[in-house]
Amino acid sequence: MNTEGEPSALVGSIQKFSTEDGPGIRTTVFLKGCPLKCAWCHNPELIKNEQQLIVSPSNCIGCGHCVEVCSAHAISFGDAGVSIDRSRCTVCLACADGCFANALRPVARLMTVGEVLAEVEKDKGFYDNTGGGLTVSGGEVLAHAEFAGALIDAAAARGISSCVDTSGFGSSRALLELVSRPGVTDVLFDIKAVDDEVHREFVGVSVEPILANVRLLSADEAILPKITVRMPLIAGVNDGEAAIRAAGDIVRECGIRRITLLPYHELGIAKARNIGSQQQEFTAPSDERVAEIKRYFEDDVGARTEVLGKL
Repeated sequence: MNTEGEPSALVGSIQKFSTEDGPGIRTTVFLKGCPLKCAWCHNPELIKNEQQLIVSPSNCIGCGHCVEVCSAHAISFGDAGVSIDRSRCTVCLACADGCFANALRPVARLMTVGEVLAEVEKDKGFYDNTGGGLTVSGGEVLAHAEFAGALIDAAAARGISSCVDTSGFGSSRALLELVSRPGVTDVLFDIKAVDDEVHREFVGVSVEPILANVRLLSADEAILPKITVRMPLIAGVNDGEAAIRAAGDIVRECGIRRITLLPYHELGIAKARNIGSQQQEFTAPSDERVAEIKRYFEDDVGARTEVLGKL
């Protein structure tokens, strides 16, 4: 396949047989790079739009190859296994290239549209049989709008539909152009919190551009039926009565008829640690509270609501 001149992006992972990122069986492509800083992010390794090194000391077999090839002298061994001095590490990946135990590995791989599509195409039969397809996620898809658009168009040319999973934070024009593509059948639009002060504290940016974008998309009669609002539920942050009713008001105003609730889980904590970072620990609302929130969106807002057990 000729990939010369194709857009490329850092791809954190390609998850096959996904059933939680849109209808049917899907292949979800996770792009690296996001302008948000969600305190509970379940993919913290995908926030920075640059290569990073994952360190998994429990996988280390103590062969010492990484120490030998590290020109920055950033690697050492201790009782817990291999460790990295991040202040010295240049992310040259020489250590990861020779780490057969997978104790050291890159977060992402730079891939072209053609390379990603080759993986996506392998499961076309499953998409055709289940109404599934490609989901482009992140990170934030709008940080890679050109790449995402080219991938969606290439998939459509091969009879594969696409779902766009977005935080809604980014260029309104780019977002509208992306989800208006003929190949896009579904849009997963994340709303973390509606209160601007809360959003700034826990997500790092104002919520206003996000709300403006969900209003923009829902005002388009062709796009509105594609939208599912997805809401993480974090105890003490966005699960209070006022917070939920404010979110319900937005959903009702926009005429959106599908909501997915995503109770918090702790998977991001270990992922953050593996890239040399730390993440605050939160808790999920009680099952009873989640059920109350679900009933509210169904009965008061009139939206079909599902709960995915873990974020």
